[in-house]
Amino acid sequence: MTRALVFTLSLFATDSSLAQLKVVALHPIIADLARQVGGPQVQVDSLIGLDQDIHDFNPRPSQLVRVSQARLILASGKHLEESWIAKVKDARSDGTKIVEVGRRIPSLLVDAKDEMFLCCPKHAQGSLDPHWWHSIKGMQRAARIVAAVFSEVDPVHKAAYTDQARAYTRELDALASWAKKEIARVPRSDRELSTSHLAFAYFCREFGFKAVPVLGLNREQDPSPSLLAETIAILRKHKVKAVFPEVQANPKALATISAGTGIKLGKPLLADTLTTTCPTYIDLMRHNISRVTEALR
Repeated sequence: MTRALVFTLSLFATDSSLAQLKVVALHPIIADLARQVGGPQVQVDSLIGLDQDIHDFNPRPSQLVRVSQARLILASGKHLEESWIAKVKDARSDGTKIVEVGRRIPSLLVDAKDEMFLCCPKHAQGSLDPHWWHSIKGMQRAARIVAAVFSEVDPVHKAAYTDQARAYTRELDALASWAKKEIARVPRSDRELSTSHLAFAYFCREFGFKAVPVLGLNREQDPSPSLLAETIAILRKHKVKAVFPEVQANPKALATISAGTGIKLGKPLLADTLTTTCPTYIDLMRHNISRVTEALR
């Protein structure tokens, strides 16, 4: 074998080992997670961009072309993408794997038995709550899941994925420590989180809050006068100090409740997506915890 041929083959081997794994994420939070774990070894394409509402998403043909070019597709799971994921499955190339990251993370079920569930209990009871990312522990578990999936598809870079997942887990440890210190400033008697839809149950379980969703699972629903009156009565009974709207959601119902009760209207929280001002998961959690503690401490 000539020296020139050996050199050419060595360049080919180097280029192959450095080729990025192409991943399509079906949720901006999952895209951020994939970038943190994947590092320079992964090229992540987020089908849903920053500031976009995942509830109104429907993939365009141009986006489905991008799906066909991916080696791996990451979904959030727990039925979050259920209304449109079939289009993604149909558009993928043969052999392209779809992984629902949230599938292996312990689920919470919607429970209508508690009076604090204020909307559509018969319809929603027993369904999965898909908002698992509001648990920092859940996100740490997700990092390990993604590292294992990347290693399976791209075993050449297994050590890098493992190391990057561990580094990100340490960042999340620091986030959790900061969160506990901030939340300690809120009296336990005031740890009731009233929001515009049922999105923060995992957060509440992890940090010792009581979830008080005003509009249930449907952010767009305008409550009837009787439901609004029932809501106000329950909020007063439990001496809720603040109600929180959400970024991208209509705050009208909560503003009405605040005006009618004197309960503080908190600053909007981020429930389902990332934004240009909070482009990472850690930014999202810091944003929400800061706003909750500011209103309730």
